[in-house]
Amino acid sequence: MGHEVITRGDGTDRMGASRVGETQKSGTVQGSGLAEITDALRVRPFRRLFLVLSLSALGDWLGLLAGAAFASSQVSGSTAKGAAFGSVIAVQLLPAFILGPLSGVIADRFDRRYTMIISDVARFVLFASIPVVGFIVDSPVRVVTWTAIALFLAQCAAQIWTPAKEAAVPNLLPRSRLEAANQLTLATTYGITPIIAALLFSAMARLPRPGGVGPADYALLFDALTFLASAFVVLFFAKEMSGRTARPNHVQADDSAHHAVPGRQVMRDLLDGGRFIVRTRLVRGIVVGVLGAFAGAGVVIGTANFYARSLGGGDATFGILFAAIFAGFGVGIAGGPALVGTLSRRRWFALSIVLAGIAVIGLSLAPRLSLAVLGAVITGAAAGMAFLSGLTLIGGDVADDVRGRVVAFIQSAVRITLLLAIALSSLIVGLGSAREIHVGPIDFDLSTTRLLLFVIGLAGIAVGILSFRQIDDRPGVPVWKDIWRGVRRRPLSDTAKKRP
Repeated sequence: MGHEVITRGDGTDRMGASRVGETQKSGTVQGSGLAEITDALRVRPFRRLFLVLSLSALGDWLGLLAGAAFASSQVSGSTAKGAAFGSVIAVQLLPAFILGPLSGVIADRFDRRYTMIISDVARFVLFASIPVVGFIVDSPVRVVTWTAIALFLAQCAAQIWTPAKEAAVPNLLPRSRLEAANQLTLATTYGITPIIAALLFSAMARLPRPGGVGPADYALLFDALTFLASAFVVLFFAKEMSGRTARPNHVQADDSAHHAVPGRQVMRDLLDGGRFIVRTRLVRGIVVGVLGAFAGAGVVIGTANFYARSLGGGDATFGILFAAIFAGFGVGIAGGPALVGTLSRRRWFALSIVLAGIAVIGLSLAPRLSLAVLGAVITGAAAGMAFLSGLTLIGGDVADDVRGRVVAFIQSAVRITLLLAIALSSLIVGLGSAREIHVGPIDFDLSTTRLLLFVIGLAGIAVGILSFRQIDDRPGVPVWKDIWRGVRRRPLSDTAKKRP
């Protein structure tokens, strides 16, 4: 295959594809399981990065909880507390709009290791400053204002940190272990650390409160220390993250020559990254699919409260559905690779989006809570599988020199798309109303919520098919045949035509 192999001082190989003796086609890997995850953790640079990621993810979730709670505690009255809480949450979403692809240029232009270190040190200073300002300044308005500013700047640092980390991960592992590594990091970021952060925050509420120190103060100081620890680990124990690779069979930013990032102007880097995303079938297909999937997820979340009412439930039903979506997301990440086996990851990505669309249609038609929960779990699982497979494809098939910009664009676009979908869908169903429909002996209520979910489900299927046509690496091979052979762990046939 012509992949370069870089041997480090500890004897561990770093490759863009499988080790010698493994046969692995582009976009097709063996199902990830516990053994594959264990193998990924045996690679020392990735193991150290995983420690860094765990600390950073814990800090992010704890900071989200503690920052908003701290701001709310500085004022009195339910209206003021709600405004302080909501404003602090809102400003943390702005960096995705402001920085966007620029953070990817930073990840591709500068040393990723030092980019992560500087970002972590900045977050340490900013989070530590919030309780300090709370003790020094007497004005609640000024304290809340600084809290919002500090959290905004911390999220700017996080916006820069994430593309640098995502772009560096594929350089630390063989291609055959990349999917398992993504499973582990996603499960940690979105499954384990939020729970630990919530438990820690609850535990800190029981600590002594000398001089008016509250649980948010403890949490913010602990949060700051997680970022300092992360910077320390990257600085002294993850020097491999400074490395770059040039893999000739990867999709490059320029089809005719290697994309020489150093020395390019920032604006040219931005334009090059945009052209690369638009012109490259694989990346274009992934972007279309991911944004379509998250737009659908945003609509499901935005309509969940109204949907719960259509089932005759209230807040408890809403909570069950919300939990079911995220539980399904975790199931899709943890069990998806083992389920599909040897199926092409490009096909798996697109088919996961189609499955999500079908599940959303099922949600729109579900007559009772049990079926709605099943639909929510399948929707979440399909979204989790699409997210995992898309991230793995970017890490494995997109060249190192442009990977940071692709990750940053998707990261920003996903957040913006999700927020807009939640906001617009909530507005639409809030303006609509239910209509009682009589079809012979059957009576049912047709609500705006269910109608919107049905339309979004159809749109999801269309997006999945469009993405499939963009990135399919096995044209001419029937999909169901591939799925059947993949699930049975059979080698896929070689009759497919290659597609870049």
